[in-house]
Parts: sequence; structure tokens; C-alpha cells
Amino acid sequence: MTKSRRAQKPHKLCFFCGLPAPMSDEHAWPQWLGQGIELEPTQTTRTIGYGRTAEDAMTEAPNVVVRKKGSVLTARIREVCKNCNNGWMSRLETAARPLLERLCAQSYVFGRTTFSLENAATLATWSTKTAWVRERASNQIVTPTPQMRLHLKEQLLPPDFTRVWVARHQGRINFGAQVGQVETTHQDDRWDGDRLRHILMCVMTFRGVSVLVRTDDGWGAPQFSLPPSHWRLIWPLAGTLEWPPPESVTDNDVQTLATRYNWLRHPDVPIFHRDPNGIQTIERN
Repeated sequence: MTKSRRAQKPHKLCFFCGLPAPMSDEHAWPQWLGQGIELEPTQTTRTIGYGRTAEDAMTEAPNVVVRKKGSVLTARIREVCKNCNNGWMSRLETAARPLLERLCAQSYVFGRTTFSLENAATLATWSTKTAWVRERASNQIVTPTPQMRLHLKEQLLPPDFTRVWVARHQGRINFGAQVGQVETTHQDDRWDGDRLRHILMCVMTFRGVSVLVRTDDGWGAPQFSLPPSHWRLIWPLAGTLEWPPPESVTDNDVQTLATRYNWLRHPDVPIFHRDPNGIQTIERN
């Protein structure tokens, strides 16, 4: 008499393609970006959130700082299938690497360089993928819908309701990620309406460059603009990208950008309630 085989666990669904398959580790930061840089032996992730709670007020959600052993290059998610990781994501990384190296260069002939529309689209796609993985690595809540994640995989372009900017950075932050998550009602509705919109604001800083990715899970939240003297919009983009901008952003700029809420005031919201618990710090092994 033979023993019955133990039922196999069903495979997880891939974060991008949505299919059940064996998973692989997907790093939040590509390993080559850290080559030649001395990184801190711990990684710190700060996640904040806020939402509309009255006609004239917004309220801060728990402001959490998580510290873990190991450099930021060890942050990863195990929700990307091997086909995606070894297929389109690997090709995207290969295409983006020389562009990122040029973006991070300290100087240029004649003081500037130009990226084609195709180059800018590749940078924006890589930035969007990295910001989404960064959000997933630090939070259980995911902003981009399954349809948006599948669009990124199949079209190799950011989906609708995604905008990407880049800036030169001067400061102490390196390999830092500020992840802000916002919940708001549709701009055509009352503050307590049922049509909710979720917004990701992820600012990633590495090698003297800051990248901002904003993703909304649908239409209905007001847009905003950033000063072109500091930030260059790379998606959507109608022409070539002239780099670098004349001014750099600071540590304070990138730390507050994901936490700003002025652009969500529809109508004006004068009151912002802070979390009475303050910043919560979690230490993990």
C-alpha cells in the first residue's frame, strides 16, 4: 500500500502578470546601483498616510518607521514570478542601466545631456516598477491595481494616472525611499462620498538623483505641478529630456514631498490632524 501524496500548495499569484507560478526574489533596489558605495548596515523605511475625515479636515494615519538589519539592497518581495523576473524585468533593467548611469553622472560635456523620448520612457518605466516594488516591500497596502501592473508588464510603459519626475539631489540621503499613501474622495463628490481614490507618492533618492513617482488608482484626484527649475517631468513627456535642471533638491525637499497635502485641498481644507501617537518605530531582525 503506497502513501498518498501530500497535496501541493497552490502557487502565489505574480504581482505583475497575475498568474500562479513559482516565485523568485525581486529586490527593491537593483544590486548594481550600490556598487562602490558604503551603505549603512541597517535599512529604514518610513511610511505615512492621511485621508479626508471632515469637510474641513484631513487626518494623519499611523506614521511608521521600520528599521531592519541589512543594507537597503537586501529589501525584496517574493511575489514576482520567475518568468517576469527573468524576462521583461531583466530586459528592462538592462535597458535602463546605461541611462541611469548617465542620469547619475557628475558632469557632462558642455554641462548637459539630452535623453530621447524613448530613453525617457524607459527611465519612467523602470522608475514606476521600482516604486511599486518599493511600496510593496514596505506596506501590505498596494496602490496600483492588477490591471495597471499588467499594463506595465505588457506595454513596458507606465499606465494612465502615473506621472514621473527626476531631480538632482544634494544632501546626506542616499538610497532613501519616502513612501506616502493617500486616500481621498473623488474631486466631484462630497468629502464623505463612496468613490475613493488611492494615491502613491514614492520619492527614491540614490547616487545624487531623486525620482518621484505618483500613481493614482483612477481618475478623480487633483494633479499638481513641480518647479521645472528643480524637477524634470519624464512621464508623460512630449519631447526630449534636457538634463540636469539648473537647481538641485535638498534632503528636506524629498522628505516633505511625499507628506505634503496642499494639492489635495478640494475645497480648501484648513485643518490637518496629526496622529496623537506620533512616529511609531518598529525594530525587526
